[in-house]
Amino acid sequence: MPPTSAIAGFEEGEAANRKGDRDAAFAEYQAAALAGDSRAYGKLGSMYLYGLGTKRDYSMAYVWFGLSKESGDKYGEGFQQTAASVMSAEEVRQAEMLLNDYRKKLAGP
Repeated sequence: MPPTSAIAGFEEGEAANRKGDRDAAFAEYQAAALAGDSRAYGKLGSMYLYGLGTKRDYSMAYVWFGLSKESGDKYGEGFQQTAASVMSAEEVRQAEMLLNDYRKKLAGP
């Protein structure tokens, strides 16, 4: 049985990350995450948190780590708190609204 595109994107992201190609890793993790592959949520959060393959964006890190936490990742909450620790209360509030949007988007119709 051929892998689904989400699984292929995640695996390709892992391979690119191992090679040090952060731009490709970010693109693959993002595609996998947006396709609902929960394994990519924390990976994408890390890319945003540390500015790997993309600009550093604590709000987006907060969102993806939140989704990671909700999908059962035991490290998601800690990393989400790390992102929140460098954000203002207003930025966290806005990130929570964005997190809600992503929850709906990933839940599908």
